[in-house]
Amino acid sequence: MNTATQNKSSKLARYTAVAGAVIAGSNVNAQIVYTDLVPDVVLDTLSAPYMLDFNNDASPDLVFGAQHFIGSGSQSGIQFTYIGNGAVVGIPAGNALIGVAGSSSAFDLTALNAGDPISSAQNFGASSSNALALNAVINAGIAGTFPVTQGNFIGVSNKFLGAHFAIAGATHYGWVQLSVNQLADTLTIHDYAYNATADAALNAGQMVGLENVKVEDKVTIFTTLNNANINVTPDLIGGNILMVAMNGAIVSTKKITDVNTAITFEGIETGIYTISAQFEGGNVSKRVYIK
Repeated sequence: MNTATQNKSSKLARYTAVAGAVIAGSNVNAQIVYTDLVPDVVLDTLSAPYMLDFNNDASPDLVFGAQHFIGSGSQSGIQFTYIGNGAVVGIPAGNALIGVAGSSSAFDLTALNAGDPISSAQNFGASSSNALALNAVINAGIAGTFPVTQGNFIGVSNKFLGAHFAIAGATHYGWVQLSVNQLADTLTIHDYAYNATADAALNAGQMVGLENVKVEDKVTIFTTLNNANINVTPDLIGGNILMVAMNGAIVSTKKITDVNTAITFEGIETGIYTISAQFEGGNVSKRVYIK
């Protein structure tokens, strides 16, 4: 196991893939504590459970495992046997995972995509044990044989489990990146992270706080025939947007007051201009031709 200090440069591409969601409203000064598992932790039905400890305080926050099960039962007088596998996660008291209540008493864990928010706004369940994936076969004799596949993590790669847990009585949010095979007998844990700021959100896959990201990775400038749209992370609100002609003349200026800012080309003469988003930490520019 090693920390983000050794892995940020090689993992930055994945972080920037979730930047759009970060722009949408996650904590600007997020203190993200990231752990990359090298090699990945691979659990099968013969493996001992894996105790995941977000903040390394010797108190496990989640317990992962893969199980093989076999048994029998009856329903409405029909005898049946069953055999299968399950990828599961246990939750110590006080912790919870993102999901939705199922049609029965089961709680269906949500397989998050990179960039999905993890915050108090999501729905959390605190069942002591939850199935990530289940693959089984029920044999009911003359009534037939019935395959059963359940769980949003079955047969998926590199999805995220959203969680909250407690540190000194305060709530912290985190994620775990997982893959589960179609048989649900192998569970892979790739990496995990949490926000060290109590009650502060983060996004699935977020590995560093925005304070560690270069200005050019926080700004997107895209144009249409009629306007330019400038998207920035919230910490850059307060900067300025300048439109500069080829002769150096400033054609227009606009203060950035939101994460999304639009400037119109209406009334601008045909020509080549530079749109420059300027901040204390640096500038980001794009050249555009206006008809």
